[in-house]
Amino acid sequence: MTQKLLIIYTGGTIGMTQTEQGLAPAPGLQTRIEEALGEGLNDLPLFDLLELSPLIDSSNITPANWQAIYDTLQHHWSSYAGFVILHGTDTLAYSASVLSFMLGQCNKNVVITGSQIPLGMSRSDGATNIESALAIAAEPSFGMVSVLFHHTLMQGSRVTKFSSHDFKAFQSFNAEPLAKLSIHKQFNGTCFNNDAAYTPVVRDYEFRDGAVAVLPLYPSLPRYAYEGMLHSEQCQAVILQTYGAGNIADMNTDFVDFLAALQRQQKIVVNVTQCAHGGTAQGTYAAGSLLEKLGILDGKDMTLEAAYAKVHWLLAQGYDYDSITQQWAHAVIGEFTEA
Repeated sequence: MTQKLLIIYTGGTIGMTQTEQGLAPAPGLQTRIEEALGEGLNDLPLFDLLELSPLIDSSNITPANWQAIYDTLQHHWSSYAGFVILHGTDTLAYSASVLSFMLGQCNKNVVITGSQIPLGMSRSDGATNIESALAIAAEPSFGMVSVLFHHTLMQGSRVTKFSSHDFKAFQSFNAEPLAKLSIHKQFNGTCFNNDAAYTPVVRDYEFRDGAVAVLPLYPSLPRYAYEGMLHSEQCQAVILQTYGAGNIADMNTDFVDFLAALQRQQKIVVNVTQCAHGGTAQGTYAAGSLLEKLGILDGKDMTLEAAYAKVHWLLAQGYDYDSITQQWAHAVIGEFTEA
């Protein structure tokens, strides 16, 4: 193994160029990085760059893309000291979450970043994010996938995109950042025990498109918004985005009957709050206690992205309803705050 890092470019804003149809991912990022960073490269770790094909706008991400990124990491794991993944911001939090589960407590840094403005364009944040990600990737392993954005390093399974315009596009509302990058790197000490970190086990995952649905609640939710989930064999799980501390409209008998039917069909149902900060307190209010009786899984203070990724990851390993129900309360990679 060399001390080189590997940058894996998947697409996204950071590597886009202008086309007649608008901004789109373009190959040849190595040259644009060298032009943007200039002599600053001399102070950074050596790296190789690998462009995945096809390069995509991250709005088009599918489980097949997660698998391609994972396979690429596995193929090159023994050859590099650490990894930087350049990814579009729209679905970055989903990919960061699912890779966190797939790689587990890994013994090398995998740092995911991107930008709000393409590299090389006026006022782009791309160069700074790449520089910071490379510097972090060369550090001793944090034992987990991380996200670096706007001078802040966060747990991959704890981030969400909260701004479409701010350079500080990502937040980790329920977990402290791993590090702040100012004049000096300020690490907060939060990491998995490096002694327990390991080379990720190569696994064959069978992700299925459409296996996990997301249902945000809103006042007077109509039956047509969710009935199809009952009749679809493709749908194996539903993530509920509930109100406040995990509450539903318990007087909406159609919706309550729908939840009961999901349980009879042994489709996984997970309760996460719509609130950015805090989490569920399932059963605190009468409007939420029904979920306890129905056997709905408590998402605690997980992000929507982490809950969605965790269910997909468990299903992709072939776990059935009973197995997932039994395993759900175990925090695999720090995805929720343990009491």
